[in-house]
Amino acid sequence: MIYLYTLIYAFLLLGYFPLFLWKFNCKRKERLDLSSRLALKLPLPSPRGQPCLWIHAVSVGEVLSLQSLVEKWKGLHPEWRLLVTSLTPAGLKVAKEKLLKAEVRPIPIDLPCCLQRFFKRVKPSLLALTESEFWPNLIWVAHKNSVPVILINGRMSERSFQRIKKFRLFFLPFLKLIDLFLVQSLIEKQRLIEIGVAEEKIRITGNLKTEIKLPLFTDEERAKFRKKMGLSSKEKIITAGSTHPGEEEILLRAFIELKKYKSEYRLIIAPRHPARWAEIANLCSQLSVHWQRWSLIKNKNQEENLDKSSWEVLIVDTLGELPFFYFLADLTFIGGSLVQRGGHNLLEPAFYGKPIIFGPHMENFLFLADYFLERQAALKVANQQELVEIWSHREEELFMRIGERAKKALTELEGATDKTIACIEEIIKRISQKKKEEEII
Repeated sequence: MIYLYTLIYAFLLLGYFPLFLWKFNCKRKERLDLSSRLALKLPLPSPRGQPCLWIHAVSVGEVLSLQSLVEKWKGLHPEWRLLVTSLTPAGLKVAKEKLLKAEVRPIPIDLPCCLQRFFKRVKPSLLALTESEFWPNLIWVAHKNSVPVILINGRMSERSFQRIKKFRLFFLPFLKLIDLFLVQSLIEKQRLIEIGVAEEKIRITGNLKTEIKLPLFTDEERAKFRKKMGLSSKEKIITAGSTHPGEEEILLRAFIELKKYKSEYRLIIAPRHPARWAEIANLCSQLSVHWQRWSLIKNKNQEENLDKSSWEVLIVDTLGELPFFYFLADLTFIGGSLVQRGGHNLLEPAFYGKPIIFGPHMENFLFLADYFLERQAALKVANQQELVEIWSHREEELFMRIGERAKKALTELEGATDKTIACIEEIIKRISQKKKEEEII
């Protein structure tokens, strides 16, 4: 099975390579670092006798979830080498900025020859995959090198569950090579058991993202940027984060309807992929809504403030600034939930104590969505009309209470980092004991 997968993967890689190269190097202006991807440029070898924990996080969200884990691990085990790999250039950039106590490298492509060179050089003691990074050759090569593999912050969306379940005969042999699954909730545990993973290999440790470290902004910063954006003290902001195609039109039409009742509101749209800003701008123009790009405001001189009437909708066309716009907001909306994309992380607005609203499609964050709804810490809408009704609600105190409960709900979820570290230490102890027994024999 592994040979068939490798053959298909290599064939697809060759076919799509020019597209990848154009997408990253030309369109996004991001460096792909091919020599590292092919394991031609390798990290320094691990010093003899030094244990190494290798954590793989696919992109930005997964990298950010590791902040507390990396800091606490290095505090408890300074003698360990800590290596973090990521797949995307954005993930690598954020890892280098946020995970200062870890060594950051690109993950080699999922081919045995490349991975074997990486394993031979680094000699990891333990490989930890994050969320749902089930790369067959990565798991297989780890097994061949006698490196235990665990899953941390394990998450399995309904879509992933159905796909893995459908191709169970392919995935299950690799999943069985994973020594321990540390998952976010009972939902993931039940889905893994249904696929065929042994129950004794699964533990619920919570969501590492609940302990995410976000920037703390001041009231002075809020006032400064509101002035720069041309906002008066009476005007309010709705931030819609991580939106998708088809969703922006619903949000814009709801916003146009809202303006009939509450003219003081402005809408900030932060698309999941900022490169789509022109598409959203065109949509605004079609609906006769005044729009502006964030990058143009951001790059203005401090003395230059926007005219009050210059925009109704602000389009965020930069990466990594969504937390700031959640901080600025009076109301927040979670993108990917009005269209069938499974929703996005609602923990960032909760961190800032903001009222959270999302649509009917939160399948990728089902546990969190239900958790917040049960505690009246979020509001759920089914369609555009319900969104207008919520947005136009006259009781401002209702929104304040929802925001307060959201922050409290987030605090109640903390503890995942300590549980995860305890499980990692347990499996390391087990490995150490096994090696001692083998030496005696």
